[in-house]
Amino acid sequence: MRAKWLRMTWLAGLAVGCGKGEAIFNVNVYSFLPAAQDTVPYFIPPNTPSADTGSVAQRIDLPGVGSSVVDSIRIFGTLDLYNQSGTGTIGLQLFMAADSLGTYTASNAVLTVTPKTVSGSPPVPVADTVQGQLLSSANPLFTRRQVWVRVAAEGSNSSLTTPVIGRMVLTTLRLSAFINDKFF
Repeated sequence: MRAKWLRMTWLAGLAVGCGKGEAIFNVNVYSFLPAAQDTVPYFIPPNTPSADTGSVAQRIDLPGVGSSVVDSIRIFGTLDLYNQSGTGTIGLQLFMAADSLGTYTASNAVLTVTPKTVSGSPPVPVADTVQGQLLSSANPLFTRRQVWVRVAAEGSNSSLTTPVIGRMVLTTLRLSAFINDKFF
């Protein structure tokens, strides 16, 4: 269950790294998404090789790390796919940008999860794990005071008659930013 107070603090934890001036910031992105945004409905029309059906961009306020350098950002999460009709593929894409409009730009996709095959109905959850490292283009965003995030269901449909319809439900989504240098 989400705790509303997490909206006020972006740190789920702070762990001091091995050396001087190193830290790991854990951001629980899932806690910043409004309850209606943890579910991303998808509709992929027939004969569509690729489509992006996404949530609305969400701002996450950060304390900023000044002149520090973000070395890398790792992600871990889980999601369920509930397909209602059609057969196709559905994967997760994570977009990050300095403003909300930027999250709708394809070049700001910082993570793409390999699509899973979904088929038919009734909706039976297809569980998937989201893990990996974000593209380095996301690193400078975490030195700012805010970052915009958008989660999208990216999919395909090779059928000539039946749309692929369902919903992707995030159950967890955490980022770990590995930071070096000075913090103030």
